[in-house]
This record gives sequence, C-alpha cells and structure tokens, in this order.
Amino acid sequence: MASGSGMLESMNFIRRMGSGDKEPEVAGTYLVLVVILHLAGVANSPLIPASGVEWILLLLLGAGAILIRRRWLLPSTVALALCGLGMLAVGSIGGYFLVFECIFGSFLLGSARVRTVMFFVLAAAALSLAIASWLATRNLQEVVLSLFMAGFVLFIPMLWAENVRTAKELARAESQRAHALQTAAMAREDRLVAEHHAARIEERTALAREMHDVLSARFSSIALLSGALLPAASHSARGPLQSIRVESVSGLEDMAGMVRMLHQGGQALQARIEDLPAVAAGFGEPVRWEYRVEDPQRFSPAVHTAAHRTVSELLVNHAKHAPDTLLELSIVQHHGLSIVARNRMPGAPGSDAPGAGIGLRNIRTRVAALDGRFALRTGDVFEARVEFPEIAQGAAKP
Repeated sequence: MASGSGMLESMNFIRRMGSGDKEPEVAGTYLVLVVILHLAGVANSPLIPASGVEWILLLLLGAGAILIRRRWLLPSTVALALCGLGMLAVGSIGGYFLVFECIFGSFLLGSARVRTVMFFVLAAAALSLAIASWLATRNLQEVVLSLFMAGFVLFIPMLWAENVRTAKELARAESQRAHALQTAAMAREDRLVAEHHAARIEERTALAREMHDVLSARFSSIALLSGALLPAASHSARGPLQSIRVESVSGLEDMAGMVRMLHQGGQALQARIEDLPAVAAGFGEPVRWEYRVEDPQRFSPAVHTAAHRTVSELLVNHAKHAPDTLLELSIVQHHGLSIVARNRMPGAPGSDAPGAGIGLRNIRTRVAALDGRFALRTGDVFEARVEFPEIAQGAAKP
C-alpha cells in the first residue's frame, strides 16, 4: 500500500513537472539535479576559463527567471537563454536544463507571434550549428550528428510544449462544452416549467368557468327563494330563512372571489380572525361563544384563513349533527390560538356521532399543515379542540 502511494505521488510529480504549471517545483528540481551532477563529476569541457563557481550564480539566476516567466515572459526567456549558454560555456551540464526551460516556456506561454519567431530562431540556431560543424571538421557525419543534437536539444522542448498546450486547450474546450450543455439543460428545464405553469393556468381558468356556470345559478336561486319566503314566513321560521339567505349570498360572494382568484392565478382567499364573532353571531343555531383575541396581528395569514375555515366547519358540523342543542364555542389567544367547540349529543350515546365526515377531516388537515394540534372527543358530549401556533408577523395584515 505504501509503495503504491509513493508511486502515485511520483507520477503526480512528473505530471506537474511536465505540464509546466508549478514553477517553484521546476526550479527547485533543477537546482537539486545540477548540484547532484556536479558532485558526481558530470560536466562538459569549458569553452572559456572559469574558476568553477560561476555556474552556481548562473543557476540561481536561471531558477529565478523560471519563477517569473508567467508574469514577464520575454525577460525570463532572455535570462534563461543567457544563463543556460553561460553555464554550458563554463562547463556545467545544467545549462541544458535552462535552455530546455527557455524554449519550453516560450512555446507554452507565448502568443502565436512569439512562437513563430521562436521557431525561426531555433531553425537558424540549428542551421548555424551545422554550418559551424562543417567549417570546423569538413566531415558530413559530424554535420549530421550536430543537426541531430540540435534537434534533440532545441526542438524536443518545443514539441513537448505544443502537446501540453494542445491538451490544455482541449480540456478548456471540453469544459466549455460541458458548461454549454448544462446551460442548455437549465434552459430546457425553465421551458418545461413555463409550459407546466401555462397548462396549470389553463386548467385553473377552465375550473373557474365550470364553477361559475354550475354553482352561481344555484346560489342565486337559494338566495332569491329564501328572500321571497321571508315576508310570508312565521316568526319562528324567519330566523333560519334569514340565515339561509345570508349564507347563500355569502357563498355566492366567496365563489365569485374564488373564481377571480383562479382566473388571475393569485393566492387562495384569505379570511380574518377578527371576522369570527360576526360568523358566530349570524349562525342560525343557538351558540354561546367566547372570543378573546387581543392581538390577531401576531398570527400569519395562513392561521387567519385556517381559523376562519375551522370555525365555519364546526358551525356546519353542529347544524348537521346536533341542531337542537346549544353549541359552546371558545376562541382564545394564549401563546397560540385555541378554538374549542362543545355540545351535547341528542339521542343514544354514540348515535350519529360526527367525525366521519369530510368537514372534520378538513380541519385535521389544516391543523397538521400548520403544525398545530387537533383533539376530538365523542359520546354524550361532542368536543373538538384545535390549537394553532402563534407565528409573529412584523407588520399588521391588511
């Protein structure tokens, strides 16, 4: 396991060196290699007399030039060329490293114009070296060997740099392609969402049309018939008839508001806790109610609407299942909003006990959606307890 990890680290190091992205590592590696070569006695024959320590200064200057090549490419290239040739002149084989980095950095980081000029400079240098070899030896074999060495020393780093540059450009193009695909996918998702929204609006519009066509005539008929019966009705029947007329007119108004909401795609109809006393007072059945809500503005609009719907459901539930009994209704604010409805059940215990209808299920669903609590007790006495949490609001609701 340790040997595998060491090999992987070595491969990563070689990859970083070959990519030319880690100048400090490159400069440090060359310093270590040149020192090791000198300690091993590996050197060229000096072309100029030297004391043997000049290569140290030239090597340090060349390492510094490697560090600055991304910011100042031209000064770095010139410094590397001069330091590399100077090290070769004083007999240090480390000069080949600096010449390599001079060419490699130019073709890796330079513009197209810089690379073109550098190619002609290298070609001229190789041709000059061949001519000098011919003039010095008049031996064709030496000329060929000189061209081979020039090609190895001068053109290998050029080809290496071009390969690295091409690989980086391909990786960049692939990254841009992936980004374009992601952008296209997001645009497609936005289009699908917009189509879904348009389909939902169309469905809501059709639903609003159906509600208006089917229900408005029925509500209007109930209101007109109950209103027409009021003058001829007995005193005991006028109260229920008046309640029927009021409820039908209110239902017609609520339905009209809901139709407008469905047409416009707005939020659901909202009610207010402050309206609950009027709801209880206008109910046709006998109700003894308690209302103590000092600060209704502390509740969110969702709690206002849910409380209004809950009280309406409880009143309707009482009218259906225990119409001749007294309903005790309590609406109290204490940390949250507590709604309690209680009445005695007529007939045998448990007979026709409420709780299986959709109204109480609707209450339970609303309470659960707002993290409230709902408790139900049936038997001789029916009791429903609802508690909504208090959600503080920064401003009063309209």
